[in-house]
Parts: sequence; structure tokens; C-alpha cells
Amino acid sequence: MRILFLSTEYPPQTGGGGIASYVSNIGAALARRGHEVHVLSCKHGQPAADWRDGEVHVHRRGALRLTWLDRVLRSGKARVRIEVSASCFLEYRRLGLDFDIVESPDWMAEGFVFALLRSKPHVGHLHTPLLVLAQHNLLPTTWDRRVGDAIERTAMRRADVVTSPSWMLARDLVTEGWLRETARVVRLPVDLHQWSGLPQPEASGPRVLSVGRLEPRKAPEVLVEAAAILSPAIEGLEVVFVGGSNYTREGKPYRDWTAELARKLRSPCQFIGAEKRSSIPRWYGTARVAVLTARYDNFPVAGLEAMAAARPLVCTSTTGVAELILEGDGGTVVPPLEPGALAEALRPYLVDPGHAGRTGRRAREVIARNCAPDAIAREREACYVDAIDDWRRTRRKRFKRSTRVTPPIR
Repeated sequence: MRILFLSTEYPPQTGGGGIASYVSNIGAALARRGHEVHVLSCKHGQPAADWRDGEVHVHRRGALRLTWLDRVLRSGKARVRIEVSASCFLEYRRLGLDFDIVESPDWMAEGFVFALLRSKPHVGHLHTPLLVLAQHNLLPTTWDRRVGDAIERTAMRRADVVTSPSWMLARDLVTEGWLRETARVVRLPVDLHQWSGLPQPEASGPRVLSVGRLEPRKAPEVLVEAAAILSPAIEGLEVVFVGGSNYTREGKPYRDWTAELARKLRSPCQFIGAEKRSSIPRWYGTARVAVLTARYDNFPVAGLEAMAAARPLVCTSTTGVAELILEGDGGTVVPPLEPGALAEALRPYLVDPGHAGRTGRRAREVIARNCAPDAIAREREACYVDAIDDWRRTRRKRFKRSTRVTPPIR
């Protein structure tokens, strides 16, 4: 097949989140299986460039400016999504290639125009819609966000096939009426080779690692409070946060607010800030256990990479990765927003390096079974075949309706 991925975040080195990591891993896996893979990234202010990333063809472009849409929609978030989607469609036409399938994420609705026109088979992939992010980042449901979210929802509802990496998000979106049918669950691919050769957890001191943005949805303050509970009993305890900061709290950037809380509680925390992706394996190699404290997180790549690095993972039940831990015993699942429960879950790994090492190696086996790139690529191929079949059936139905002759009235 000739496959086109739409991703404003690509490549991962540009600072994008989990979408970029997913496209990078699945694109490479599909290319290894003989498909021709292209990634189109349209983003405001981005210079045009074309290159090969391994076997994947990358096309980066700028985006249209349609400022008049603000007056029509009264929504900047909707305008940006329409601009990006229209730019993706125009640049796809300019590439002049006959793609068999187009895949786009829900975030930023990059496939919106493709979904409206139904000119190509389209697979929508769920990461986390705008209103879900806003809700769990404790932001108000404004008109601006509602309209932007409606565009994302339309792009997914009109896709030929919709996939999600977690059952949690797939079910929740149907319950909330965001989707009409439960999405097909296909896990995210993880290249184990990138996470091989690291020191084992036994070689690390009692260090807890949290990788990801500091924002309300990720609830880093819960780990700060848990560390304050543990520190009197665990000598040398360290908690390291690696990631940038989003949003504010009490008038301060979320990282600054969290760091101030750590100082007040005398919690042994370090805040490193955003790091290059190439540096993340080194950080996992220094940790004994990794943590995800999110109020809600679909299927965070940070958790998968921690498990691939043979680290036991302690995560909340409102994180999609918990589904893997409950199936394969690669860590511990705790309720969200409960520092005491988090502290008790971390304690066995911090006091017993051998337990951490054994659990971490089981975590790596869980990733090998559930997230092997070649296996995930085969599952996505099946999604593409089904999307193409559905698209062709829809086109045949439309053709029959358009050519149907109405009998004369007698």
C-alpha cells in the first residue's frame, strides 16, 4: 500500500508528544513490511522541506491563514483546525501521489477535509479529543473549545475505521456520545531495541522517575505528596520529574507551583524540565521505578517506554496503560489522586531492588507481547483493508443512488 499519515507533530525530535512517537514507530514498521509510507506535516510558520527518515518519506509544510473564519465561527480553535486540515488536503493534492489510505489523529482534526469529501479511504486514530483534555486539565467548557471539539468529532465519525490504543478511551467516548460505535483497539508500537542495554533497576538507588508534561491532567502533585510520605523511612529517596510545563495554578506555571509544593512539604523532588528524546533512555537507566499519576491519560507513550526499559510502572487506574499491567503484572495500579495509595504502591520497589528488577523484566515482556511493532503493523494493515472495503461500499451505494431512475407518475 501507499500510506499517508497526517501529523503536525512529526518528527518526534521537534518536541511533539505521543502522536509523533506513534507515527515514527508505526511508519518505520509498515515500511519494513514493504509499504510506501509518507508523513505530511502542515503547521503554521513551518518552512517547507522534504526528506527521507529511514524508509519513510517526510513532507513538512506551512499552513493557510484564514482569519475571516474567526468572525464566522467565533472560535480560534476551530479556525486553526480548519486551516491545518485544509492545508493538509491541498498539499496532499500537490504531492500528486495516489495514496491507498490516509490516517489522521483526532487531535487537531487534520483529516477533517478528507472526512468531509470522502475522496480517499480514511482511518481515524484516537489520542485524546480536545474536550476530554480540557475536562481533565480543569478548564472550562467554552464555546471555543466546543466548536473545535465538534470538528475533531466530525473527522472521527466520518472516518471509515476508527482505532484507539486503549479500551478505556474507546468505551468512554461511546458512553459520552462522542462516538456512535466503540473504536477498534490497536495498541501503540514500541521498538524494544531503543530501550535495550540499560542498567537494571537493581543497579539504581531509590529513584522514582516521572516523564511527561507537568499539568493538571498529569497530577504531578500527587507524586510530590507521596514522596513526602515516603522520605522519612527511605534513605536516599529521589523523585525526578522530566518534562515541560503546561497551564498555570494560582497564577504560576504548573511546574513552579509543583516545585513550591515540594519545598513546603520537604519532598525530595528534582524538576529537570523538557529533555531531548535521545536523553530519555539515560534517565530511565538511572531509575528504579517509573510513575504515571494522571487523572486521565489514554495510552501514554512514557509509560510504555518505562516498561520497555525494564522499569516497574506504578500508574493510576485512569490511565490506559493500566490495562497492560493488569493483564501482565508489570507494575502496580492505584486509584487516581490518592497520595497514600501511591506511596504504598511505590514502597516495595524502593525497599527491595530485587523485586523492582523482577517486576521490571516482566514489564518488558508485557511490551514485547502487546506492542511489538511488526505485530501492530499487521493489525493496522487489517484496519486499512477494512477501511478501503468500507469506502468502496459507500461509493457504490452513492453511485447507485445517483443513477437510480424514478419511474414516471401515472
